[in-house]
Amino acid sequence: MKPTVILTTALLCVLSSNSFAKPLKVFILAGQSNMEGHASVKTFDYIGKDPLTAPILKEMRNPDGTPRVCDKVWMSYLTGPYDGSANGEGLGKLTAGFGERGSNPTKDGGKIGPEFTFGIYMEKELKEPILIIKTAWGGRSLNTEFRPPSAGQYKLPKEIQDVWDKHPQGAHGVPKLEDRKAWQEKKDAASGVFYRMMIDHVKKVLADPKRVCPAYDPKEGYELAGFVWFQGFNDLVDGTTYPNRNYDEYSRLLAHFIRDVRKELSALKMPFVIGVLGVDGDKNVNFRKAMAAPADLPEFKGNVVAVDTAPFWDHDIAAAQPKQGEYNNIVGTAHTLKKDGTLDRERKWDNYWNPVGKPLPEERTWRFATVAANEKKDKLEKYTDRRFRDIKLPAGMENWNMPDFDDSKWSEGKAPIGKGIWKHSGITLDKFPATWGEGEFLLMRTTFEVEDLNCESYRIAVLARQGFHVYLNGHKLHTYIWWQDKPQYGSIVLGKEQLKHLKKGKNVLAVYANDQYDLKTPEHYAALDVRIEGITKADQEKLDLALEEVLSPKDREALKGASNGGYHYFGSAKIFAQIGKAFAEANLKLLQQP
Repeated sequence: MKPTVILTTALLCVLSSNSFAKPLKVFILAGQSNMEGHASVKTFDYIGKDPLTAPILKEMRNPDGTPRVCDKVWMSYLTGPYDGSANGEGLGKLTAGFGERGSNPTKDGGKIGPEFTFGIYMEKELKEPILIIKTAWGGRSLNTEFRPPSAGQYKLPKEIQDVWDKHPQGAHGVPKLEDRKAWQEKKDAASGVFYRMMIDHVKKVLADPKRVCPAYDPKEGYELAGFVWFQGFNDLVDGTTYPNRNYDEYSRLLAHFIRDVRKELSALKMPFVIGVLGVDGDKNVNFRKAMAAPADLPEFKGNVVAVDTAPFWDHDIAAAQPKQGEYNNIVGTAHTLKKDGTLDRERKWDNYWNPVGKPLPEERTWRFATVAANEKKDKLEKYTDRRFRDIKLPAGMENWNMPDFDDSKWSEGKAPIGKGIWKHSGITLDKFPATWGEGEFLLMRTTFEVEDLNCESYRIAVLARQGFHVYLNGHKLHTYIWWQDKPQYGSIVLGKEQLKHLKKGKNVLAVYANDQYDLKTPEHYAALDVRIEGITKADQEKLDLALEEVLSPKDREALKGASNGGYHYFGSAKIFAQIGKAFAEANLKLLQQP
């Protein structure tokens, strides 16, 4: 009898195992940049500051504070640059890092989107293997790049067509009559391209789920358990497609999108979640209503739901971010200029910092030489905004920035050293103590004596039209390679390594920079001045207190939860965590429908 018992028991085990086997649940997440997700992992801590969201953070982290890895959730993530030119597939178990990835689509980008908490809460509820297929690219619209096939050819709204008809010669935002055929052809060529990429990738993954999800059992197959669509910003701001903020066309397109996706994937009742765009909170009412509208169509009753993400908008961050801009401008600006180009000595923020060394900056004599780019490799044949570059210097100037370099034959004068007319923001800078000269590049040197180094912090104050190198006693302190638009002194706070080169006694400050010109005013213009300043501990405390009027401690705390702009929900993990959780809960309810 024993063998019979053993066989019977074994058979029961097999039957029991098979009776609990289920098709692999597959969820598709698609959209543009907010589906990608720009929430940096560094903003996770902010989630725990709010009692309402602190429990979500516990689900997102391991006991040691590292991001959780979901044992039963696998990801296939197709993304890449906004134009789709270099797509790549990110694979692996779901964890933080499947957000926006820029030009490295296969690598952890240190960010999350809705997928992280979506997968966490799906795993928590379903307790079975899950496959998430995510496709997302920034800057893509439903009316063009994601345009569904059944929506037909893109056509201008009547209101816009009437405007075009009145301006055959063209106008702002209106192409000339002879260019309109090419405009339509370009629009047609772009239409549906990303819709096709999305569908093709989903089908590729579903053709071999085990490639992505090792837990997949071919005998049981898979179930398309949900599709989440989170997009909208490019349509929201498209006044050509949606004139007068009438977004009825978006509702029509999204209904076609739902039908087409279901038909393409042979899942006519697949649960579909519409993530209603919620940037700016409860604003953009017309667009939010248009996004949600398809969920109310009779044909979609019980299998399409709209989730409003506006309630997750963080008003504390929204209030703080504009102040951050003002704060950054204050601390990033050492000195401003008056309209006539002279130093504004009444700016209150300047009173906390003081010049380091003697003679004072305005009394120092600079030795300088102007040089041109004579080597073929150093020349720029056409105009470009960013002109700063290193060029081959004339013989004998190789060590021009070293303390013992002989600059006795150079020109001399006080700073700012400049040329031409620099106009910007109502300021005109055209009078200089010393003239730059004809060359595109300027090399300048000065010396100053330091009696003590008792300041809490030090900075470089730089007035420059374009890029620059700054050297102190032969050591490079800073390089800036872009361009400065405003005629003002930028503030660059020095770190410990840089401060090692500032010493008591004689110091040699050397600067290399280039001038600027543009297509409208081909005359070259520039101005250059550099000084080192310090702030005592007592003055730093006073400055910090004064700056609280601009950016309060509450504001600073809120900004710890932000890593991007408002159009990306501030890149706040707190917002995206709530959105992903809400999407999961909505999808689960649809799965429970009879």
